[in-house]
Amino acid sequence: MSVNNWSLSYTSAYFDLSSPGILFRWQKLYACDGTPRLKPKNKGRPRVTSHSSTPKPSSEMTEKELREELDYLRAENAVLKKLEALTQARKKKAKTKR
Repeated sequence: MSVNNWSLSYTSAYFDLSSPGILFRWQKLYACDGTPRLKPKNKGRPRVTSHSSTPKPSSEMTEKELREELDYLRAENAVLKKLEALTQARKKKAKTKR
């Protein structure tokens, strides 16, 4: 642009950009922060990092971590029991309908 003395409209048309506003925004970002600011950013939610498949041995865990794991396992167990009870109830209901 400034090398060839082209206008924003002409430059955006030359490079087939949808509007001169995009080029103006890029120019402003470049003036503020240079080329690192022009790199595209990841869109959407960040990926969830999975925890390691091998848990920390209980001998290395603090009391707080052990209590948190115990609470988590109790909740997981309760959910599984509820699921099993619902499955059994559906099977029983299906048998009585026949």
